[in-house]
Amino acid sequence: MVITLSRMPALEAPATPGADEARRAAREELARPIYREPPNLLERLWEWILKHADASTAIPGVSPWVSVVIVTLSATLIIAALVLLLRRLTVPRRAARPGDELFSDDRDAAALALAADQAAQRQDYATAVIERFRAIIRSLDEHGIIEEYPGMTALESVGLAAEGLPAGEVILDLRQAAALFDSVRYGDVLAGHEQDEWMRDLAQRVTRAARSASRHHLSARAGA
Repeated sequence: MVITLSRMPALEAPATPGADEARRAAREELARPIYREPPNLLERLWEWILKHADASTAIPGVSPWVSVVIVTLSATLIIAALVLLLRRLTVPRRAARPGDELFSDDRDAAALALAADQAAQRQDYATAVIERFRAIIRSLDEHGIIEEYPGMTALESVGLAAEGLPAGEVILDLRQAAALFDSVRYGDVLAGHEQDEWMRDLAQRVTRAARSASRHHLSARAGA
């Protein structure tokens, strides 16, 4: 199902939102339930058990608290066994899923950013968002903040960035950007002008943070 992003309220004067307005609009959009993982089958099963089963009377002839302990332990073991079984069935499929990797070519950050700019000019905001995020991550590799590897996903790239960049707003926004990248890439969300502006602003802030981190690393090595 394709979900169209709702239009955000703009400021009264300018027709095009500034960086702060675009950032606020994108954060509000990313806070919607569409970006949250729905309860999986095992979580729903556990909720159903808690809702419908009276553990205190499930085992006749024993005290209520003993019955609760036995039922809880039994349910936990069953769910744990199901988790292990499902992992064996699904992990190979996930590993083989085509298109999960972040990059499909070896363009540098400048080329990817140019592709994002050109896509935005023709109002192809989905391509603009996707290429801009790729440009952000490739620039981190070019600055020596992360080290790319074949098959790396958007979320994995952010995990590497969190190790090389200072903790703070930029890392939080990178995680949101990875979620937006995946949602737009797989057709769950239709990106618009606000998301393009937010990703563009994030790219500038990540570049500043990367340069600062690179200088810090060089200074630390020189002083060692």
